[in-house]
Amino acid sequence: MPAGGSAHGGAMTDSEWKERWHEVERFRLMAHETTDPVAAALLLDIVLDLEADLNELVDVEAQGPPWLGAVA
Repeated sequence: MPAGGSAHGGAMTDSEWKERWHEVERFRLMAHETTDPVAAALLLDIVLDLEADLNELVDVEAQGPPWLGAVA
């Protein structure tokens, strides 16, 4: 996926953001519901990675398009 976060190369749409957050919540729920401690640990690691990716996308989108420079 491009640095802007969207498959089409632009800023992510509201539906794309919702889809990403729903993905995080699905993995979080699976981690909570599983009885296998190894699976739970792996799922929680996936959740942390997905959250880190989303936080990075938030930072990228907050900066705006690279040709406009950083937003103050």
